[in-house]
Amino acid sequence: MRLDALEEAVLNLLLKDSSLGVKGLAERLDRSRNHIAKVISRLFERKILRGYTVVLNPLKILFDRSIFLFVKTNPHEYDIVEGLLGLPNVQSMDGISGEYSLLGVYRFRSPLEFSSFLSGLDRLMVVSRFKKYRLVEILTTFKESGFIVPDPKTDYYPVSDFDWKLLSILRHQVNPMPYSQSDLAKRLGVSQPVVSRRISKLRSEDVIIGYTAKVDFSAIGLNAKFYLEISVDPRAYLSVAEKLCEFDEVRSIYRTGEEYGLMAVVRTRDVKHYNQFLLKIFEIEDIIDTHSSVVFQEWV
Repeated sequence: MRLDALEEAVLNLLLKDSSLGVKGLAERLDRSRNHIAKVISRLFERKILRGYTVVLNPLKILFDRSIFLFVKTNPHEYDIVEGLLGLPNVQSMDGISGEYSLLGVYRFRSPLEFSSFLSGLDRLMVVSRFKKYRLVEILTTFKESGFIVPDPKTDYYPVSDFDWKLLSILRHQVNPMPYSQSDLAKRLGVSQPVVSRRISKLRSEDVIIGYTAKVDFSAIGLNAKFYLEISVDPRAYLSVAEKLCEFDEVRSIYRTGEEYGLMAVVRTRDVKHYNQFLLKIFEIEDIIDTHSSVVFQEWV
């Protein structure tokens, strides 16, 4: 799956800011809009570009609970994977190495949503061979999908039901081009100025912290994905997390209540690159130990 230089440049720009659109990409890359549009369409047809999403700030949205779900399964228990993907509020799901076979991220807006999730999980465990899982609560988020989470200027923002509908559409765009505000207005049954005002407000309040593309990372040379659990001197969680955020390899980083209290999502070219990355982060004084899980398959 080889990309030419222009295709790779387009993907990298879309990862950093997919709100650029065709016009912005054309200006940045000194190409015609028609040329850029054709490149994007071709990437989408080849399933290298898979759609678009917005990155939300969990420090501004009042989630009742955010968790990592570790599940031990048999490789042939496809129905368990499908069931976990069908549970509400799934953010990601990966097949991993180690004691557990699957690692998912879920976020819940209310105790009722979490209760519904637990009921669904229990039903799946009844038919699972190993009947083994572990829930790890996410206490805070420092970096999400390549975007550093800013310190909140104000308290939680009261996201309305309309805002949630808008954000849901923005987070799940399976389309060659990002939806225009007119497209969003039609889907929501409101005027374009209403959509424009709500998006501006959500951005100014740091609810939306980034626009990015969903891509096949292997196409841009990032063939390996890892979950890295990090044990840190308890006095230094914030400073270590801030230093880790500076690494391009770190796509996301979270604080948990576990002994290994930081969890990072890391993407590298290969295992050698990952080893080099580990050597670099161990130069950070307050890191005590790490534990790595290799991702074998990504579903979300």
